[in-house]
Amino acid sequence: MGRYCSSLILSLTWFLTITKVHAATDLKNCLLESVGGETERAKFSNEAGFQADHIRPYNLNFQYMPFAILYPNSSLEVASIVVCASQHDRKVQARSGGHDYTNKGIGGNNGAIVVDVKNINHVQLGSDGIAKVGSGNRLRDVCEKLHANGKRWMPHGSSPTVGIGGHATVGGLGLHSRLLGTSLDVMVAAEIVLEDGTIATVSESHRPEVFWALRGAGASFGIVTSFWFRTQPEPDAVVNFIFTVKSSEPTKLSDAFKAYHQITTNPSLDRRLSSVAIISKDTLQISGVYFGTESEYSKVNFSRLIKGITEQNTVTNLTWMEHMNRTFDTISNIFPAQSYFYAKDTAVAYSTLPSNDTIDAVFEHLQGTDSGSKTWFVLVDLYGGAVNNVAPGLTAFPHRNLAYFFAVYAQTESITPTITHDFVDNAVLKYQRNEPQKYLSYAGYTNLRIKGIPQQKYWGDNLPRLEKIKSVVDPNDRFSTPQGIKPRA
Repeated sequence: MGRYCSSLILSLTWFLTITKVHAATDLKNCLLESVGGETERAKFSNEAGFQADHIRPYNLNFQYMPFAILYPNSSLEVASIVVCASQHDRKVQARSGGHDYTNKGIGGNNGAIVVDVKNINHVQLGSDGIAKVGSGNRLRDVCEKLHANGKRWMPHGSSPTVGIGGHATVGGLGLHSRLLGTSLDVMVAAEIVLEDGTIATVSESHRPEVFWALRGAGASFGIVTSFWFRTQPEPDAVVNFIFTVKSSEPTKLSDAFKAYHQITTNPSLDRRLSSVAIISKDTLQISGVYFGTESEYSKVNFSRLIKGITEQNTVTNLTWMEHMNRTFDTISNIFPAQSYFYAKDTAVAYSTLPSNDTIDAVFEHLQGTDSGSKTWFVLVDLYGGAVNNVAPGLTAFPHRNLAYFFAVYAQTESITPTITHDFVDNAVLKYQRNEPQKYLSYAGYTNLRIKGIPQQKYWGDNLPRLEKIKSVVDPNDRFSTPQGIKPRA
């Protein structure tokens, strides 16, 4: 009897193995056909060079192995890929720039089908100032192409290699947001491929629920191939400024930051001014932009109110593209293409601004605690202004009483150790006054160590509506990542 049972088990194992191989082969053929049979645009995990040439994980702490990475040229090819994935019950993930803190752009798990949209990179400007922008464009591409097609601009971030596809569907914040809002705030329509392969153009008047959801949580609902954005004429003059305070005494850095904090969290601050404070070892650096002339900027120049400045530089009368090239180059020097790192953020609303004592405690922690890292820094990105003109429920993006984001980033030589996790987590917790339940986080800064339900941290009161839409649009969770929106049970 045992011999027959063993034979039966072996036969069943063989059958399941052969079935699995056939299924994988069928899926591979289907995906290859979806990009016209062009092997250069369909790469699979069993091929040489797949990991080095095509996966390219942004955070080296998370090593995932997709089943395949496809490079479609059109929304029709994207739809064919999604249909193949659905037929074979595979998860699908879009990748635009791939700058994700937990590598969800390569699936966030093994075995996903990644749709890299880099070839969908058109930018077409209409006579009405509405730009049709392919989701595969990087931010530098968007900026340069809008400039070349009529000297127009729109709000977006400052990292040149970030993809507009992920950026605009999660928020699209940057130095221009105080004046113009976020990328998703100037979005008037989008073309999206849904789970069943349908290609839909969504807007406030056509499939408005999907349009609402993709403005803040788009990766969970489909693959956007094109956006339509409102644009503005480029500003005539731009001022760039940078101030540095250097000291080995935490109190001197803290005092300078508190003065800066008091000025920049005043809701009446001129919206043409935007800035970011970078805190690192023994250094506080404040840099930013003013959209106007030198004489206008001199009226709001706050450097005179900040004590202890050791270096400063102001460049006036820049053109729009001169300003953007300076900004892109600066950010490129801060974030490497790949590294081992850990990052955590908190959204600071005007209702949850820290006290001076809290700021002092955080600076003591940052300057006096072993981080276990190669390098660390804190980004305090100023917002408010036009970002808060939109009610929290008008889009899925929930941060509409936002003063700034406080984000700690630590880079390590190899797999990030516990000491570095604790250093970063405790800095954020101290800034939250040990009351994390009162704070949201930005879905663009995903963090797998978030306690509780991460989706509640990312989308707040908008989560129930997102879950309801998900259960209708993508009930099988085809577009799935570990911390993405899940269908309501």
